[in-house]
Amino acid sequence: MFIMKKKISSILIIILAILVFISGCEKEINVVKYEEGKVTVSVDPRIELISIIQTLAGVKPLTRLTFDYKNNVLDYFNEYRDCPAIKSFKKYNSKGFNYYKPMYFMLCCNYNKGLLSFEEELYNKNPIGIFFKDKSKIDDLIHQLNDFISVSKFDKFFDSNKNRYAKYISDYEKVVNIADVKERMEQYYGIEKNTYNVILVPLIVTGGYGFSIKNEEKLRNVYCIMGPIDIKNNDLLFYIKDLPKYVEYHEFSHSFIDLLIFKNEAKIKENHELVKLFEEVQDDMAVQPYGSVENFLDELIVRSVVARLINKYEGEEYYKNVIEYEKGIGFIYIEEVCNSLENYENNRDKYPTFESYYGEIIKCLSSIEVK
Repeated sequence: MFIMKKKISSILIIILAILVFISGCEKEINVVKYEEGKVTVSVDPRIELISIIQTLAGVKPLTRLTFDYKNNVLDYFNEYRDCPAIKSFKKYNSKGFNYYKPMYFMLCCNYNKGLLSFEEELYNKNPIGIFFKDKSKIDDLIHQLNDFISVSKFDKFFDSNKNRYAKYISDYEKVVNIADVKERMEQYYGIEKNTYNVILVPLIVTGGYGFSIKNEEKLRNVYCIMGPIDIKNNDLLFYIKDLPKYVEYHEFSHSFIDLLIFKNEAKIKENHELVKLFEEVQDDMAVQPYGSVENFLDELIVRSVVARLINKYEGEEYYKNVIEYEKGIGFIYIEEVCNSLENYENNRDKYPTFESYYGEIIKCLSSIEVK
């Protein structure tokens, strides 16, 4: 009998240990999503949380559209405008924690059972997105966000809108085939990424943010975090009607090009020809805002690749329209880059990857004479 009890106790201890291990390893995020292979379209509670914080803080850039969900957010969370998390966000926003950096920060968090936890090692793997260098400030912000989640019953709000989120995803997925986007991107750039993730965010500005995060296996998961483009019959449209893949081409391209720019940042700043090109359009760039020569170069190359993809898959008429639009907002050298990219496209045996051709783009831009 003693031996039997001992065996049962041992079994129970093992089961308990397994359950504790599983609980500790659980990172499942309660997203509403469409998933196919390495492609995901979702409304993610981490990003939804920070977009609500941004909305309550009244910081830019936020959507200018008016719709029921936005009104519901303002009504539901209005009494929490003075929470420490909102005050801290305003303070950090004024110091540069803005645009894509809050989104990157949140993707470096796990969200499980209404509780955020931060993965510092993951955060530090992408120097482009880093804002916080003081661990104590990260800990304080995570604590404040968790307090906000708790007192506002954020999970309850998110769960009550799951049908709405599911409709956003369904409407989007019927129009935009992300699997096609993935194949086209990898063919053009000549390398593969681990996963492609579109996150729909009702409250942020039209367009979006694009970056990649290196996971534990050192594989890059790429993200297109995007706000609504338009509204029709109170339904949010997360795509451009005539060019439904335009935003995805652009934001995913950042995951391929940003790191090239970052690796060559010192050389870019020392290239007097590139600096002169930037100075010619500096006022237009500052408005958008691309306030440095490396930001300008990054955006110019991204937009040029997008134009070439549109030319290949959507046709020359759309291509010409995109070129004229980009020139009109200050990217006046886009035709020169696009002409150079034709050489890349026609000589893929010599240039198997975009990175192998990058130097030719710099040579092309460096040869332009400023009038």
